[in-house]
Amino acid sequence: MNEIKVSIIVPVYNVEKYLTGCMESLVNQTLKDIEIIVVNDGSPDNSIKILEKYEKKYPDKVRVFTTENRGVSHARNYGMDHATGDYIMFVDSDDFIELDMAEKLYTKAVKDQNDLVMCARYNVYEVEGKTDLKRKAMNIFSMNQNFRMKDRKFELVHASPFPWDKLFKRTLLSGIRFPEGIRFEDLVLAFEAVATAESIGVVPEPLYNYRKTTQVGFLNSFSEATKDIVKAFTLLFEFMKEHDLFDTFHDELEYICTRHFFFRYESFYSDTKKGMLQLKKEIVNQTQDFLEREIPNWPQNHYLNYTAGPALKKHLNYYVDRNKTIKYVVLRERIPSKVYNLFLKLSGYKDKFVNKWRKFVKTKKKMAAINKKIRKLRIFKLFKKPLDLKYTKYYETLAVNDKLILFESKHGDDLAGNIFNMILETGRDKYRDFRILLVLRKELYETYRKLLQHYNINHVTFIELHSNEYLRALAAAKYLVTDTSLPPYYIKKPEQVYLNTWHGTPLKAMGRIVPDREYALGNVQRNFNIADYLLYQNEFSKDIFLKDYMLDKIYEGKVLLSGYPRNSSFFRTERRDIIRKECDLEGMQVIVYMPTWRGLLHKKQSKAQVEKIFGYLAHLDHKLTKNQVLYVKLHPYVKKSINYSQLLHVREFPSDYETYDFLNASDMLITDYSSIMFDYAVSKKKIILFTYDREEYLGDRGIYIGLDEMDLPKVDTVDELVAEINNEEYSYPKFYEKFCSLDTADTAKNVCDTVFLNEENKVKTEVYKKDKKDNILVFVKSIRNNEEDHKFIDSMNRMDINKNNFYLHFKAGAMKKSSEMLSLLDKEIGYLPLSPGRNYTMSEYIAFTLTFRFGIENTYTKNKLQSLAKREKQKFYGNTNFEYVINYSGMDLMLLHIFDNFQGKKIYYFQDFNLKKYNSSKKYRKNVQYALRNLLSYDLIIVPSSMKKLSEISPIKNKTLILDNEEAITIERILKEVK
Repeated sequence: MNEIKVSIIVPVYNVEKYLTGCMESLVNQTLKDIEIIVVNDGSPDNSIKILEKYEKKYPDKVRVFTTENRGVSHARNYGMDHATGDYIMFVDSDDFIELDMAEKLYTKAVKDQNDLVMCARYNVYEVEGKTDLKRKAMNIFSMNQNFRMKDRKFELVHASPFPWDKLFKRTLLSGIRFPEGIRFEDLVLAFEAVATAESIGVVPEPLYNYRKTTQVGFLNSFSEATKDIVKAFTLLFEFMKEHDLFDTFHDELEYICTRHFFFRYESFYSDTKKGMLQLKKEIVNQTQDFLEREIPNWPQNHYLNYTAGPALKKHLNYYVDRNKTIKYVVLRERIPSKVYNLFLKLSGYKDKFVNKWRKFVKTKKKMAAINKKIRKLRIFKLFKKPLDLKYTKYYETLAVNDKLILFESKHGDDLAGNIFNMILETGRDKYRDFRILLVLRKELYETYRKLLQHYNINHVTFIELHSNEYLRALAAAKYLVTDTSLPPYYIKKPEQVYLNTWHGTPLKAMGRIVPDREYALGNVQRNFNIADYLLYQNEFSKDIFLKDYMLDKIYEGKVLLSGYPRNSSFFRTERRDIIRKECDLEGMQVIVYMPTWRGLLHKKQSKAQVEKIFGYLAHLDHKLTKNQVLYVKLHPYVKKSINYSQLLHVREFPSDYETYDFLNASDMLITDYSSIMFDYAVSKKKIILFTYDREEYLGDRGIYIGLDEMDLPKVDTVDELVAEINNEEYSYPKFYEKFCSLDTADTAKNVCDTVFLNEENKVKTEVYKKDKKDNILVFVKSIRNNEEDHKFIDSMNRMDINKNNFYLHFKAGAMKKSSEMLSLLDKEIGYLPLSPGRNYTMSEYIAFTLTFRFGIENTYTKNKLQSLAKREKQKFYGNTNFEYVINYSGMDLMLLHIFDNFQGKKIYYFQDFNLKKYNSSKKYRKNVQYALRNLLSYDLIIVPSSMKKLSEISPIKNKTLILDNEEAITIERILKEVK
């Protein structure tokens, strides 16, 4: 067996500045059985001396060869000839690799028997004035983990044309060489190897660091050697034809070729390339000759139409033949870039207008479209107030009505279990003096009017969601109850009592642990935090919500552990016979199927769900007997798509019964990953988990309790489901004890009396108060997937959480594209996304506009901004206080005022100050100066050295920390400075 697992080949020429960094990343690889073959390509600098030191220090690992200068291809080929490892990697000497790159790629190759493994990379940039490098992760686009390119041909168009982000089995490269004496040699070997590999593996992590500072990229390179692109594709096409692969990959090769050719054209147009028109024409003629000769039908290539980027698509009309291409190149040569860019800008405005006009002409509701556009205008707020302005007016002017109760279920879309049962209880005599409001969407009035009439509930008044009446009720109701969240513009008054019941026991991942949605919990988290009461079915639910919505260290309110009000329905045993008689179900086995919804709000996939569910229902329909009936309740997104008339034993869940009331009349529940199982278990009736897509579903959505931990039967096929339906034996004592032991017949009654009548002795109540540690809020503009922000996360994770509670703060929208970065935070460090929107009064809106759009400041505008900031602070944070508030970056000037209302110490750090922008942008300069004038109450101002002169003439100079040499400062040091 070969002792050398991986040979790493490094061509070296004139790179003494970066060579040490490259070699350190190689000799310290976690995979020990490697050899590093360095080929000094006649380098005239001190590279050879550096290499000799490494060869002397690591004689068993580093082998140095010196050749006359013949180019990078010759050096790599020379290295391959001397390689002895089972696998080969290529590393350019001005780049560096992650210390575990060789190990991870080799482990993947051996485990899955891959003869080529690809990985992602970092693009690395040098930042002027800073020693630290900036890194940007470049994701790999492969959709498969193990595949053969012939079987997944579309993957070829996404494969990178580089050899250094890949691990090659040495036998794969037998007969494949880098062409010598030409540029673009990388793509020849890279595409030949991926096309012939029998098994390609993928490690999606970025493991290679590609130094963009020194590389001459495809897009910006242009010289006489650019014509070598034709030679490179000539060699590639010849190889593919010789190996009978050209027809197999024809469309993919066609697209790759045209894409590379046209990228060359894109490099023609900068001002620095003016005066080289003859060379540009030669490149156009040679590439167009090749296209006409080898792939004449390239304009019909489907990848060009669907996969090409916007820049390439934009110019395709010019590139369809050489005459158009040359005319366009000549035009761009003669027109100054500034003039052309102005033309593009005007042309863009024209295209935008034409597209909008065409869309408007086609629309059937033209007045509605016009009104929508008008409402988006800033000045519109002066004439027709949007919801936040209207609500704020009522918030400021209406007194709280002690006898007004507002109920809202799922944002007006439902009258669900908890809300229904609490409304039912408010029909008792002791609530006769109260006015009960139910929020609904207008189109649901008739549906729920019939439902309430069915239960003789006639003391409820409907109000339409987001109507003026709704806004007034939000501002004036003494008691507010919801099972989701109230709108982002709602501000809780101190006199109001807010109960949040939520709408289910958590099984699926929630809050911070939902992948790719970590940033999107802002308004729900805010609602929990400002609520006076949080209601949970059990200790398990309480712990999950407080932990994963990060409330456990800052929530100051009461938690009710009472079971859920909706589960009181299961104790009304007399309803079973009544409902069965009304529905003609006497003597029948009544089964209810309530599956969870598979989609996400941003990716519903409803059609696929309907097709799969209907297939199972049709199969099950044939298996049920005449004494069995199955009622199906699906999510609103998909329920209307099922045609039950085709089924004999399967029916739609009846809409004239409240869900939990009808469940009381059933004999059995079939579900999957839905929290309905925790409620239905209160009845102690049989529950079956029909988990036909268990592996797929659980792979996408995490759950808190493993299905195997539940003492409930689980089936994967219809036949198994039928067998379990007919199996009369069942028992789930552990499940019941853990999740249902607090539910009682009086839960709904007791919760109402506790919240509305202040009779707290009826329900187990836990009072939460802030602990003794200091709360520290750190606001950042955003966190991106780059080297600098990874270091920031690392520094946060190193903070002493035994002394302080840390919360990262940011605007939710700014984190949408890099949400996964939040998952890197230590779980003991919380975060608070900031939802959009401001609750202005009209006068405050005018003051805001005058100040931040027109630069007008006076006593009036300052007072109005202060009142706005005070209200915004109450809206976002409620009674939560922070002993330290650190504005770590960003120029949100309103946030500067909001933070001013915290009682603790306040720190402002001009972390992202840009002197060049300050000197060139009038608006940016005004914003910086405004910040400097309005930080008088802050305890510490931190500025980079480039701001030294500005800070010296500002009123904050006595409490300013000036950083030397653009150094970064950690949160730990900031706290030391301010203390």
